Order: sequence, then structure tokens, then C-alpha cells
Amino acid sequence: MIGLFARWECATQFITLGPDDLLVIYTDGVTESLDEAFEEFGENRLIEVVVNNRELAPEALMAAIVNEVRRFSPHEQHDDITLIVARRRA
Repeated sequence: MIGLFARWECATQFITLGPDDLLVIYTDGVTESLDEAFEEFGENRLIEVVVNNRELAPEALMAAIVNEVRRFSPHEQHDDITLIVARRRA
């Protein structure tokens, strides 16, 4: 939850991104998009898209993720698809 509540108690963890590491933040509208059989896109498919396209610039990687979600779930979108993709420079 980013910015929704003045106070939010949850587990936190600090990590350090190394040179060229990617950070992908997404809403549930990405992973919970449904296909015709009501199967979710899911985290495993998201990870697969990121791994297969990890050499792309962040903007292009974001477009690749959205394209895969829309291909998987071609009907009307019922939830937001929000992504933040960032890459640490060397």
C-alpha cells in the first residue's frame, strides 16, 4: 500500500539494488487478469515476462508486460493495470 493510509502496519524489508537490477511494482489488476477459462495471469506469468524481456529499457518492459496481460485477457478490463518499472544504473 503506497500512500493510501496515514498509518499502515506491515512487514518491511530493505534491499539494495545492484547495477542493472530491475524493480517491478504492480497492482493486482496485472496478476488477477482473467482469461476465457477464468484463470488468472498470476505472478509466475508476470515473472516469466520480466525474465524474458529483462534487457529492455523500463518503458519497453512495461509495454511488454501490458501487452502480455492484454493478450492473455483480451476481454474488457475490470481492474486497473498499474506498473512501475525501474532499473538501477551502474
